[in-house]
Amino acid sequence: EHYQWNMDVVGEPGVGAEAELLAAACTLFDRVGLTADLVGIRVNSRKLLDAVLTECGVPSEKFSRVCVVVDKLDKIGPEAVTELLVAEGITVADKILATLSVKSLDELPDSPALEEMKDLFALLDAYGLAAYVDFDASVVRGLAYYTGIVFEAFDRAGEFRAICGGG
Repeated sequence: EHYQWNMDVVGEPGVGAEAELLAAACTLFDRVGLTADLVGIRVNSRKLLDAVLTECGVPSEKFSRVCVVVDKLDKIGPEAVTELLVAEGITVADKILATLSVKSLDELPDSPALEEMKDLFALLDAYGLAAYVDFDASVVRGLAYYTGIVFEAFDRAGEFRAICGGG
């Protein structure tokens, strides 16, 4: 059993609403004394992941299943994720895992989804929240209703599961 604060937005084009969700989470953290040294928010985009998986040769009909498997990366490790991907018929598991380990948007190929992520990080920087947020290509949120920006807040010491998530 675990408790987690979830924040989602539905049907809003652009990344402004996601920036507002992230700002709300950061505001709460700040007001309860959880500084950016203690808590961070890992941010990714399922659209970006879809573009990357497509470039890796993963068929679109496998996207949802790959997301469910990749969402387990922190829990079961890369070897077990590779085994699950291979069991799903994914022959480029190593390439997928390598892509999920990138730490900068600059390491990814250009796409509309990448531009959207850059827009989000520019907004977060303008809000003064850059210290709280990090790009993390491995954050996917396992549920299929997520289609765009996804995020998970965590304690920087790594002692607990995600404390907040959404998209």
